[in-house]
Amino acid sequence: MCGISGFVDKALPEVEARTVILRMVNSQSHRGPDDQGIESPSSGVWFGHNRLAIIDLSPDGHQPMSRGHLTITYNGEIYNYLEIRTELEKAGYRFTSHSDTEVILRAFERWGADCVQHFRGMWAFAIWDAQKNRLFCSRDRFGIKPFHYIHKGEAFYFASEIKALKHSRLYSGRLNSFQLMRDVQLGWSVYSNETHYYEIKQLRPGENLIFDGHSVFIYPYYCLECIHLNSTSQQPAEEFKARFFDSIRLHMRADVEVGSTFSGGLDSSAVVSAVQHLFSPGKFQTFTVWYDGADERPFAQQVWEKFPTITPHTLQPDPNEISDAFVRATRQYDIPVSGSSYLSQYFVMKLAHQQGIKVLLDGQGSDEYLMGYHHSLYRLFATYIRQGKLLTFIRELFTFSQMQHWGARKVIDLFLKSMLSTLFTEQQLYRLEYHHFYPNAFGRMLKTSFFLKHIDDQPLRNFSWHLLYTSILQTLLLHEDRNSMAFSIEARVPFLDHPLVEYTYSLPPHWKIQKGYTKYVLRQALADIMPAGITWRVDKKGFVTPGEILWLRNQLRWLLDEHLHLPLIERMVWEREKEKFLKGDNKNARWVWRVASLNYWYKNLR
Repeated sequence: MCGISGFVDKALPEVEARTVILRMVNSQSHRGPDDQGIESPSSGVWFGHNRLAIIDLSPDGHQPMSRGHLTITYNGEIYNYLEIRTELEKAGYRFTSHSDTEVILRAFERWGADCVQHFRGMWAFAIWDAQKNRLFCSRDRFGIKPFHYIHKGEAFYFASEIKALKHSRLYSGRLNSFQLMRDVQLGWSVYSNETHYYEIKQLRPGENLIFDGHSVFIYPYYCLECIHLNSTSQQPAEEFKARFFDSIRLHMRADVEVGSTFSGGLDSSAVVSAVQHLFSPGKFQTFTVWYDGADERPFAQQVWEKFPTITPHTLQPDPNEISDAFVRATRQYDIPVSGSSYLSQYFVMKLAHQQGIKVLLDGQGSDEYLMGYHHSLYRLFATYIRQGKLLTFIRELFTFSQMQHWGARKVIDLFLKSMLSTLFTEQQLYRLEYHHFYPNAFGRMLKTSFFLKHIDDQPLRNFSWHLLYTSILQTLLLHEDRNSMAFSIEARVPFLDHPLVEYTYSLPPHWKIQKGYTKYVLRQALADIMPAGITWRVDKKGFVTPGEILWLRNQLRWLLDEHLHLPLIERMVWEREKEKFLKGDNKNARWVWRVASLNYWYKNLR
C-alpha cells in the first residue's frame, strides 16, 4: 500500500515540474513513510511514489521502478504475484527483486494491457512506455485502491488522493454541485467517475486508461455481470468455503505482521476465524472499538475464547478526542465526513497503528453480494413475486417477521416496499429516495444527477450490482482507504477476491437469503469454524457510533453553531431541520450531520 502521483506535462519547465512532483509526493507522505522517490523517465514525464513496505522490505522494492523502457508507480498488492512470477520465469524473464511491483512490470512487458487479467488483488498504477511515448493506467476490479486524475489538452496529472492534484496547474477548485447534492441526499461520497471537484475525475473500478500525449482513452477490462458461472460443486457452501479460504491464504501473504479489524459481527468473525483455522497456532492481533450503548464485545468474546492465540485490543474512544478526529478525518478524506461511522473506523486504524501493525484484514465487501443489508429483502421478495413464487415470498416474509420480532406495522411496511421494488426500476427507487426520503436541502436546484442502468432482470442481482458499483461499496472503500492510510496501514479486503465474488454473485437468491437469514451460504460454509452464537445471529450492526445522535449535540455541537457558508443550501430548510434536531427529533439526524459536515468542509478545506 502506497501513494502514487505523476504527470505528463511537456509545457511545464523542468525546475517547476520537479517542484510540483515533490509537492504532490509530500502531500501524500502518510501513505508511505518507509521510502519516497521521484523519477522523470522521459522529457515532460514525472512519476512520484510514497512507499509503505509490505512485500520485499529491501531497497530493491524502491519506486518509481524502471525496467528497460518501462517505468511504474504502483499502489496495492497483487496477491498471486508468486504464481505469476513463476510463469514469467518459465517464459525466460529474469527478476532482480522479490517485489510484486517488478512482477507487474514484467507482466506488462509480456502481455501488455491484458496483464491485469492475470492479477488477483487491489491496485492503482501507472506505467510509462518510453518507446511508445504512452501512459497506461489501471484500477482494480472493485475500486479498492483509488486513482484520481485531471486531463486538459496535452497535460495529464494523476494521484492516489485529491490533495496531491491540488498542486497541478490544471486545478481550479471549481466544485461539482451534483456530487454535493448526492452526498447530502443519498450519502454517496463518489459516483461513477465524478468527485466533489469539477475537473478531478476518478478511474472507475475495472477500467484501464491510456494517454497518448493528446487524448485519453478509457475502457473496461472487467465485467462482473458478464460472467455466468455454473458451479461444478453440488454443494455451494463447500465451494464458497474453498474460495474464501483460498482468498484468506493469499491475503495473508506479507513480509510484515498481519492483524484484523474485528467488530464481533458476522463478516469480521468469518475473516478472523478463517485465519485462525488456516494458520493457527500463531500470534494474531485484532482491533475493536466500542461505545456505551453500542458494545459488541460480548460477541467478539466468543471468538477470542474459541481461539486463545488471538491478542485482542479494544478501545472506547475518549469523548474529548471526537472533535479533533472529525477535523483530522475531514482533512484526510479531501471530502466531507458523510457519516459518523467512518470515525469509528478511523479510531480502529489509530489503535492498530499504536500497536505497530502495518497490514489489517477487514470484512468489507460481503454485504453487497451476500445481501447482508436488510433492505435487500425488498428486492428478494420482488424477485419471488416476479417469478411467481408467491408461497416462497409469504413463507420468507413470515419467517423473517418471526425471527426479527417485527410487528404488524413493520411487516406492512416491508410488504409495500417489496411491491415498489417489483413495480419500479432501481433508477426510479433511488430517484424517489433522492427527492423525498430526506428534506430537500437544495430547493429547485436539486436535479436527478445519476443513472442506475439495468443490469439484470432479477431485482436482487440488479440491486447487488449497484451496491457494489454505485450506491454503497464505493463510498465505503474510499473511507477505508483514507482511514487506513491516515495511519500508514494497508487495509486488505478478502471478501473482494474476484473468484469469490463471481461465484457468489452468480448463486440463486435462496443461497443468499433463506429461512430468516441473510448471507446464508456464508453461514452454512463456516458454521464448523465459527462460534454458533455469531454464525446464527440475526441482528446486523456496522461500525455503530453514537455520532449523529449524541456527538452532534455535544462534542460536535459547534458544527451546528457554524454560520451556513454553502450558497447551494436552502437556509430556511436548514434552520428548520436543525431546530427540530436540537429539540430531540432524530428522524433526519443523518441528513443534519451531512449538511453540517459539508458546511465545515466547504468553509475550511475545499
